[in-house]
Amino acid sequence: MDPEAITRGLDKVPKRTCRAGDARSTPKGTPLEGTYKETYWYSVLVPTEEGASEIWGLEDRLAFLARDLSPRAEFISTLRASGGRAELFIGLYGDRNFGFELPPQTVATLAAIGLALSFDIYPGPA
Repeated sequence: MDPEAITRGLDKVPKRTCRAGDARSTPKGTPLEGTYKETYWYSVLVPTEEGASEIWGLEDRLAFLARDLSPRAEFISTLRASGGRAELFIGLYGDRNFGFELPPQTVATLAAIGLALSFDIYPGPA
């Protein structure tokens, strides 16, 4: 799928895109060997400065994103039906033990949209 079609379908500004078959490069544009095997598109939906748990709890932020992305459910369904993947990647940093609970309504909304949740948990400060 053309990355521009993804941008239009999600109505979000991408941070980085590449199209299957394009020459590979680093995020800074330095050429690499080979070509991309898949189209890739990602956007930062929560800027780092807004992601601190003192500002928004994870549960609240996910509920907001679920509501924000709900109008894009048909596009995401089309993307997945064509062999694409759609996920919310969540990076969590912590210098102590912590936990969270995802309310059933938020999980149900994300599932209805067709979004997987992907968590990366990093020990120590960000």
